[in-house]
Amino acid sequence: MKSFNLSIFKFCNSREGFTLLELLVVFGIITLLSTGLLFYNRTTESQLILYKDQSKIIGALEKAKAMSIESFSETTAACGYGVSFSAPNNIVIFKDLSPSNDPNCLDINFAYNGDPAGDCQNYAECAEKISLDKNISFSQLDLNNIVFIPPDPAVVIDNNPSKSEGVIKIKYSNNNSEKSVKVSASGQITAQ
Repeated sequence: MKSFNLSIFKFCNSREGFTLLELLVVFGIITLLSTGLLFYNRTTESQLILYKDQSKIIGALEKAKAMSIESFSETTAACGYGVSFSAPNNIVIFKDLSPSNDPNCLDINFAYNGDPAGDCQNYAECAEKISLDKNISFSQLDLNNIVFIPPDPAVVIDNNPSKSEGVIKIKYSNNNSEKSVKVSASGQITAQ
């Protein structure tokens, strides 16, 4: 009868294995790869936050534009709808109301009259307050207020009819990544 030689038992009894140097090299390589992935993950996270907040700005501008086109059954008719930007990272969608309730809206100031960092409930003009991520700040604000006047909507940037465009740039606090949104006097919104 033929006996079977099991090599498994021979492996368990042998003294061959990995040396300490080989194990240290493998652990060193794993550590370097893990560090690279963590750094890459944080860079990616900041880019995602920038894109998300850039889309919040575009969404606020589009919402104000849409509100100016729609008609609402409110007791106080809004003369226009706009967006107010203030440092470090506050955005307010507002209704531009006539102080004297003039139906022709001849006395509006094309600006948000409340505190942009304050509570939205205390101001009649405030429609919605939006805060960007705490790590995001405006690095360039070529406009503070933009108002869309129904029914066209006509666009007024910073109460200056001759101003043709405004740029809003946001920056992540820990690196040099930056995104921008450009708004033209015709109401065209462009992400850059």
